[in-house]
Amino acid sequence: MKTLGIHGTIHLFALLHAIVTLLCRMTGYEDTLLLTILTMSMAVIICIRLQLKVEFIAATVIVVNVVGYLLGTIGGELIGHVVHNPCIIHSLATLLTTEILGWGILGSTKLFRHELTPRPIGILHYPRLRWVIFIFIVIFCFRLGFGLLFSTRLFSSWDFIEVIRRVFSNSAAFIILVCLNIIYIRYIRNHDKSHTALHKALLLITFILMTSVLEMTMVGLGLPFSLNRNFEKESLQLFFISLLVEITIYCLVLMVNYAFTARSEMYTARSKAHLAQFRYLKLKQQINPHFLFNSLNILDCLVCEKKTEQASTFIHKLAELYRYMIRNENETLVYLRDELTFVRLYTDLLKVRFLDGFVVEEEIEEEMLERFVVPCSLQILIENATKHNEFNRDEPLMIRIEARDGRVTVTNTLAPKITRSVSTGVGLNYVRQQYADLSGLEIEIVKTDSEYRVTLPLL
Repeated sequence: MKTLGIHGTIHLFALLHAIVTLLCRMTGYEDTLLLTILTMSMAVIICIRLQLKVEFIAATVIVVNVVGYLLGTIGGELIGHVVHNPCIIHSLATLLTTEILGWGILGSTKLFRHELTPRPIGILHYPRLRWVIFIFIVIFCFRLGFGLLFSTRLFSSWDFIEVIRRVFSNSAAFIILVCLNIIYIRYIRNHDKSHTALHKALLLITFILMTSVLEMTMVGLGLPFSLNRNFEKESLQLFFISLLVEITIYCLVLMVNYAFTARSEMYTARSKAHLAQFRYLKLKQQINPHFLFNSLNILDCLVCEKKTEQASTFIHKLAELYRYMIRNENETLVYLRDELTFVRLYTDLLKVRFLDGFVVEEEIEEEMLERFVVPCSLQILIENATKHNEFNRDEPLMIRIEARDGRVTVTNTLAPKITRSVSTGVGLNYVRQQYADLSGLEIEIVKTDSEYRVTLPLL
């Protein structure tokens, strides 16, 4: 199965369904149990290959059983209007139903899978395979029990469809049922550690039975004061159908809740990872040996030249620079006002080193100063500009910082170095990722023949 691929697995099981149905119809054997086993096996294999959790696998198997029965029944009737051979009708119905179920499972997982399941795995490598097998057997026995029940005089295929229609036609009851399931699942999720496995199982059974009775009562077929002569039959039909509908809705809500929870956990984990990387980047900047050694060399020159006042100013600015980095090490956002103060300290130190080799201009709207930016983001852009461009007193590097309309833009002239420094793009990528994690907003990068411009959103 691993070498076949998930898409091939779906097609294979669809073909197996059609062949089994055709052979059983031709030989007179009942095909229900074999088709059920094939359908459940396909669902389990797809879910395991995608590394989904056991709870999701169980919910998926239950849903495909119910939906598969409905699609097979309705599909058979529709195909019967075109094809009149019973064997071909049932074979086509099962083939199409299996394809729909397989692609439905695969499509639903893509809504939340993403980085959580980077690549399919083999079935035997699934860590909780024993639990999956146990759940498979339990659900199959449950399905077998319902199958035996529906084979009695109490039910027929169209009784089943008709009662389902009547249950879902009561929109108020259906909405209440969905809301109750959402509340219950969220409650269990929030109090997962406060309940034992046995306690949760008893709570689930009680909840399903109570909501099934509530659904049956609201639909109205099983009310005690009904004068319908088929009261007992209709009551039993409605109870079992309500129970089946409740189990299906519970599984669907569980799958949706699991999808949103998994996606939320994925974004949270990814955000924490990116934040840790960004903090590591800032830490590297704090102890960047090149910047520190250059600063110390400049300071040594000032001392040797007995420029004590300039040396003292340089020391204070260098200390304030590192103090800002340490103070905001754990901050995700800082005021633009504070970031600009930090950038001015940084450029003042660079000007001592490069003299008049570059010029920094600012055009800042006053109200933008109270907006937020990612710490050290502007400094990274200025550092990149000085790192990758040639400049001197005659041809200075022009850097312009503008803040207006909820954005701050850093623009520098382009004069690429003949011997280019190795650019990893790490700093800019971290800034980009921080904005994506914190706000979902993208930074804008524009490069022309004469200038390089990066625009950051103000938060």
